[in-house]
Amino acid sequence: MFHLNSAPVEPTPALRRSAERKATGSAVFGAMGDVTLTDSAVIILFAQRIGAGDMFSMLTTSLMPLFNGFCVIIMAWLAQRLGYRRLIIQSCILSVIAYLLIVCTPFLGSGSLPVVMLISLMLIFSVLHTAYVAGWFPLLDTFLTQERRGPYLSTMRFSWQLSSATFLFLAGLFIGKEPPLWKLQVVLLTGALLFSGRIFFIGAIPDFVVQRQDSFGFADGLRRALANKPLVGYSAYLFILNLAAYGTLPLTTIYLKKHLMAPDNVIVMISAVTLVGMLLGSLTAGRVIARWGIRNTLLFIHITYTLVNCALFFISEGRPLTYALVTLLLLLYSITFAMSSIATTYEMMALATPGNKAMAMAFCVTLYSSGSGLSRLFSSLLLGSGLLAPTWYIGSTQVCHYQSLFLLYAVALVIAAMFLVIVPAVFPRGDYHYEKH
Repeated sequence: MFHLNSAPVEPTPALRRSAERKATGSAVFGAMGDVTLTDSAVIILFAQRIGAGDMFSMLTTSLMPLFNGFCVIIMAWLAQRLGYRRLIIQSCILSVIAYLLIVCTPFLGSGSLPVVMLISLMLIFSVLHTAYVAGWFPLLDTFLTQERRGPYLSTMRFSWQLSSATFLFLAGLFIGKEPPLWKLQVVLLTGALLFSGRIFFIGAIPDFVVQRQDSFGFADGLRRALANKPLVGYSAYLFILNLAAYGTLPLTTIYLKKHLMAPDNVIVMISAVTLVGMLLGSLTAGRVIARWGIRNTLLFIHITYTLVNCALFFISEGRPLTYALVTLLLLLYSITFAMSSIATTYEMMALATPGNKAMAMAFCVTLYSSGSGLSRLFSSLLLGSGLLAPTWYIGSTQVCHYQSLFLLYAVALVIAAMFLVIVPAVFPRGDYHYEKH
């Protein structure tokens, strides 16, 4: 039952729990389509199968976070005007259309046209997805109580990560070692149909009566977000951290395919394992943060990110044992990634100023996503520009340009650790608004 035009209702305990279940349903169905299209080996293999090189393959994974960064503040302002659910539903309908058109791009023939159309449609999908990002957390805030925030976010992440990992694992079994193009299209078409389930579940969430705070215009809301110095410092740190760390997973996919010569189904299954890692990270993140605190958790994240990239730098031969080692490294990386994501959500919602939460969280997401997207964009440009030597040597050991990027990521993560000084949880300065978890 859609509640798009219904009158606001009081958020009773029963309605809150019902809304939680429906929001989880939207996350589960939306993520199975989302992850397949924007952040898995499937889209990289699909792009390369229709003629994209390394640069454009990597670029397909950068568009979503990049445009989340560029557009989410504007979309947050629009969400406040149109309503969170209305904007999410309308953008998701258009996103499904773009998704289906992406599946059809191979029918345009061979050459550069399918690749150009793929990138264009991915760009459109990414911009539309920004509306979902801008409205999602404020929508949760209309029915999610403060004491339910941590348990619910962990459960929700567990649900969508398990379903997405299962879907990608089954996709890997379906496509085989050297899949024809039509099999990749079937996987993407299934992803598009699953993605459309997000529309139903979001529409089934009632419009709740919320305590009205001051209503700010776009410019005033942005000024108030910028005046929140702890939030600004944390957001700047997230930008730098993701700029250093976000390119590793898609680069490893390309490295497995082009240098280590892994079969396509193995690559897709490794993508599924990374989602299992995120699932495990989601399950343990709450306990880790509660036991260690945000400060020590962030230190652990930096150390793990750096060590994994260093380990990937030293892997140079494609063998079954090598594939198993890469899988374990990416499992550890994705566990850490999930911890980072949950810590980010905790801190973002805790530091956001009441009355201006949509704009404050949008500002944080902007810098978080901009760093993520630029990490992959810069990596794709480096791969396509020829600035990296195809091969070089450390003693008698030959190193390729993919390994050079892993080394660059590791160095960048060491530099990023220096910016922990601007994180309020690491070095608190003075009194500031903070909602304890």
